[in-house]
Formats: sequence, structure tokens, C-alpha cells
Amino acid sequence: MIYLTDYISNSDLEKDLIGDKLFTFLDKDVNKKLVKILLVWHFLVNEESLKDFPNVEAVVRYGVGFDNIDLTYCKNNGIKVFNNPDYGVDEVSDTALAMIMNFSRCIGSYNSASRKLVATSNSNILWQENINQNALRLKCSTLGLVGAGRIGSALALKMKNIVGRVQFYDPYVSAGYEKVLGASRHGSLQSLLSTADIISVHVPLTVETKGLINDDFVRLMKDGSMLINTARGGLLASYTCLFDGLTSGKIGAVGLDVLPEEPPLLSKEDKFLLSWIDCNSEFSERIIINPHTAYYSPNSFEEMREKAAQMSLEALEGAQIQNRIV
Repeated sequence: MIYLTDYISNSDLEKDLIGDKLFTFLDKDVNKKLVKILLVWHFLVNEESLKDFPNVEAVVRYGVGFDNIDLTYCKNNGIKVFNNPDYGVDEVSDTALAMIMNFSRCIGSYNSASRKLVATSNSNILWQENINQNALRLKCSTLGLVGAGRIGSALALKMKNIVGRVQFYDPYVSAGYEKVLGASRHGSLQSLLSTADIISVHVPLTVETKGLINDDFVRLMKDGSMLINTARGGLLASYTCLFDGLTSGKIGAVGLDVLPEEPPLLSKEDKFLLSWIDCNSEFSERIIINPHTAYYSPNSFEEMREKAAQMSLEALEGAQIQNRIV
């Protein structure tokens, strides 16, 4: 039996693929002792929750991230874990690209400036002279990727004809992969941060990467550089390091699709979020925050569900090999 744990209220697509082997959290009187495969969205998979599913053999995560799954417990108890890493590669890399283009060409800030100028109805106000000093000539800029997996690599290939140089740091990709990307490889994170004008982060959330974007990370960045994170919210140690970076000039602009806490809780002490919310603040137009939607298009959402359902079915038959985490 495959059990869909949460979020998907209309599981017709999954049922078309899996058939009568699928049960969901909306079904009544499910004998959870018969469940062999968990199909998971946000559901926390850990020792406590698995007590209800004593015979589970595998967990299939709908999305890329797996920080809601206790990998150590699963590994120690012989439970296989699979994720779904490739369904939204184009959408997420396109979002990172769009944030880079918006900031580099000041699209959002120019739109706001134009709106204000027209609203004043003053014929003496200058129009074309409203230039923004944060504008970048991308052909003279270096894109630095922290992580060169599927999404980082896709962004690298898309940006190759836009920026002057593409560089990356990723100790886990094979030697020579830089030749495949046509990019330069750095041997250390510090080296990459100190030379790139644009930093885009594309790593999973692990014990090693949790809080990666912190005071030291920002301090090592090239002055005035752009920071994009479309990966995982937990990579950010605090909003304070971002605000301090904006204030000091280390950071020129910040684009985030993911946050440490979603949605964020606003407090009077949080200068970063307050600056983003206040349209009159000096940093408002240099901050973009999206609600963890970079992965989404109708096409990617359908692809994600189809691939997760197919993996679940193959895991039930003991045939799923790809995308195994533990």
C-alpha cells in the first residue's frame, strides 16, 4: 500500500497512475500497518510519526528538499528515502535569472520611479535622467554559483551568453565538470565570494550547509555584490547579516525565494524585513522576496506529481533506484 500523507487534496492524478494501491490522508479507516510507501509533501517523517506506519519500507518526497525527513533514523531502520530533484529545474533557474536581470537593469526601481514621476503631474520633472547607480553591465560581471547541481548548472548555461564570466564552487561535483559547463571552478567558497559580482546559491539544506549565509559569508563577498537564494531558507543564518551587508555596502541587492521561517514573523527589531516592507526605505527596491514559488508552473507541478507517483509505485515493487538519498 502507498499512503499519501498530506497537502494533495485532489489525488486523481496519483490515483490514475497508482490505482487501488493508493490511499490518502483524506481516506477513513486506513490500516496503516499495511502501508509500505509514504508519499510525502510537508509531513514530518521521524521516529514519532513512523510509529503509526510500522512496516514502511520507503519514503518518497514530492519535492527536492528533504529536511522534513529524519534521514538518520530512516537509514538506521532500513527505510529508503527518495526525492524528486528535476521537475522544476527550469522554473527555479529561470527565477534566479529573472531576479538577476531585475536587479542588474533596475527594472523594478525604474518602474516605481516612473510611477511616482507621472503621479506628480509636474512637467518640469526630468524623465530620462532618473538613472540608477546600481545598474550593472552584465557582460563585465562575474556570476558565482555556490553549488553546481541541476539547477546551478542550468542557470550557468542560461547565463553564459549574458554575463562575462561564470564561476562556481562545489566540492561534490566531479573533476573536470567545469569543462562541461564552460565555467571556472574555485577550490574554496572564500575564493568564489571574493571575486563574483553576483552570488547565486544552489545547495541542499544539510547539517553542513545550515546557516551557510551568515556574517562571515557576507564579509567575504565582493563589495556591492548581488545575492540570490532560490535553494532553501535554512541556508540563511539570520536576516541581520543581510541588513548589515546592505548597510555596509557589501551587498548591493538581495533576492530570496525561500526564508528560514515561512511565512516570516515580523517584529519591530527586524530591520531587514521592515526595510523590504517599507516602500520608502532606502533598501526596499534592493530586496525581492517571493513566497517559495520558484518551483511552480502548471507544467512543473504536474510533472512533479507524476514523477513522485511513479517513483512510489516502483519503490513498492522494489524497482526504484534513481534519486535515492539513503
